[in-house]
Amino acid sequence: MAIKERTLSKFFCFCHTWLGMRVRIPEKAIASAHSLLGRSTWLILALAGLLTVTWLWSCWCSFPSIPWNDIRVAPAVALHHGISIYSVAGAGPVSTWVYGPMPMLLLWPAGLASSAIGAMETAGAIHIGLTVLTFALTCAFWPVPPGPEAKSQDKQRRLAAAILCVLLVRNDAAGYIVYNADAPGVVFGLLALLAMSRRLDWAAAVCAVSAMACKQTLLGVALAQFIWLFLTVSPRAAWQQLGRCVVVGALFAVAAVAYFGWSGLWHTMIEIPSRFPWAAIPGRLTYHTSYLLLHIGLPILVMVIWRRFFFSRNSPVLLPALAFFCTLPLSFAGFLKIGGNVNSLHSFWLWFPPTLVALVSGRSYARFSASGCLALAILAGIIASTWIQFSTLRVRPNDQAYHEAAFLARRLPGKIWFPMHPIITLYSDGRFYHDFDGLGERVLADQRLTNEQYFAHMPPDRQITATLLPFGWGPADPAEARLPPGTPVSTFGFWRLEGTFDERVLR
Repeated sequence: MAIKERTLSKFFCFCHTWLGMRVRIPEKAIASAHSLLGRSTWLILALAGLLTVTWLWSCWCSFPSIPWNDIRVAPAVALHHGISIYSVAGAGPVSTWVYGPMPMLLLWPAGLASSAIGAMETAGAIHIGLTVLTFALTCAFWPVPPGPEAKSQDKQRRLAAAILCVLLVRNDAAGYIVYNADAPGVVFGLLALLAMSRRLDWAAAVCAVSAMACKQTLLGVALAQFIWLFLTVSPRAAWQQLGRCVVVGALFAVAAVAYFGWSGLWHTMIEIPSRFPWAAIPGRLTYHTSYLLLHIGLPILVMVIWRRFFFSRNSPVLLPALAFFCTLPLSFAGFLKIGGNVNSLHSFWLWFPPTLVALVSGRSYARFSASGCLALAILAGIIASTWIQFSTLRVRPNDQAYHEAAFLARRLPGKIWFPMHPIITLYSDGRFYHDFDGLGERVLADQRLTNEQYFAHMPPDRQITATLLPFGWGPADPAEARLPPGTPVSTFGFWRLEGTFDERVLR
């Protein structure tokens, strides 16, 4: 008997005892109450969805204002100019990109835009859209043994779970405002788990390899597939899946080597990251204690307490539990490296969406019937309104700085360098100039550029270094870009201009 029905029964029994009269609940009244709960749930979910879409729109509007997004989208735009950012030691332009080529291929349509701001807006839409779509697919199609409830209630619970997943992502591995290679890595990782759970073996292999082609540390996704098949199906099925991953991986590798070249891929993806030093581990762990407790400690605690549910052979969450533990070692190692951060921790977001779906769609939660659906909808609505309340809402893209930068680049062709915004000069000069983070990575890896390599990929008649206020990034320029001490500094709109030039050209 549903919770709502039991509550009504107790109430009328109380009336019978106190008033000395017998009351029988009409069946029509019960059906009417359930219908009212169902309509209320859909209404609240619609409101939560509207608030979520509003927040996502605001995230997209803020996307161009983050300098880190430009240097991570630039490699994809460079492909349209026939420029590979997989450079070898001592030659070629250097960029922040030390990851696989798959994220660049996903953002390839951004290069079709006619301007830098168009490229950034397109990239933001792709990034946010793929993340949201993946959560929606996972929550809609993750296989959970059906309960006795109506199909409409299962749809309500899955929709609420999808909204909650979308809302609970901020600037983590699959964040919306800041783009990094981890976001598409988590996207393909989740799709690999979803395909494997439904025994779409080749699709699971393609997605698992694609996840590794985004971020090398996501090797554990394929390992989780192997272990899951070994435990739930047969050792033969597990080895067959491993063979599929090897075949797909070989095809990916051959295509990447044919296009980018073996030397550049090895140097950029393997040699440079392997040279990054370890961070001050106690300080990093202390600084991120709350995040680590929530995203690593809590899932482990939950899986230990309910270990029979998570690690039984027929459990709907055995696969995401295995993915959590298989991806954790390499992800945690990346987190502890200089240059790594919480975005390197992928395990939680491979575990949480399937686990949430299994929780709210399973038989235990189904006992709450329509009341449980309404509670989930209310929770989603509250969280949606919370994000809206405490986030800066934007209704138009924050692109004024790009319009100013395009003006500067037109007036100073071949004379201005944007160390954190290489897309601007990709459009104005048709060249990829070194970016700030790439120069910093070479310093960390003890591979400083020679004068020849450095000046070969800088504006040929460089006079100005332009950095976005209030971030600046100026101190790195005199140290690595060889600007003399005491170089004049001025401002133009949102930009800090470091260097000497005729200001009349800006009038």
